[in-house]
Amino acid sequence: MSVYNRRRAGGFVMMGLLTVSLVTGCGKPPMRQVTGTVSLNGKLVEHCKVGFFPDVVEFNPDRHGFGFGVTDAEGRFTIQHPQGEKGIWSGTYKVTFTLWVDRNGKPLPMETKPSEVEGGVKNLFPLEYEAPSTTPESVSVGSGENNFEFSISAPAVSAGG
Repeated sequence: MSVYNRRRAGGFVMMGLLTVSLVTGCGKPPMRQVTGTVSLNGKLVEHCKVGFFPDVVEFNPDRHGFGFGVTDAEGRFTIQHPQGEKGIWSGTYKVTFTLWVDRNGKPLPMETKPSEVEGGVKNLFPLEYEAPSTTPESVSVGSGENNFEFSISAPAVSAGG
């Protein structure tokens, strides 16, 4: 093989390696497991929807993740990306909380839209916790353990009015 052909072959190998590294290096960041508990007025709550939204000025779905979870009977939640993967990407997140109940105080089923409930609904959490733009709760998700305990205080809310 001539010197020219060896250099040419070496160039093709280098191009191949560069292509592989670029393709594998441009993937999405690793998902970080996020768990925790939610209490309202000192009591762990079931059926609370917990949302993690990136605390950024401009949202970019290729760089910023978000996720949701629902608390179980012990107030525990695990955050899941909307596409089904457990966890979210590293970053700073605003955390939202909603626990919609009907006029009898019964939590709404997960699939139910509050606007479609006859007789009205109430969120047991203060209004400020409902949206990423107003919630005072913010956390950083990183490569280590991401277990958060949220303890929210709220005035008593009657379900009927």
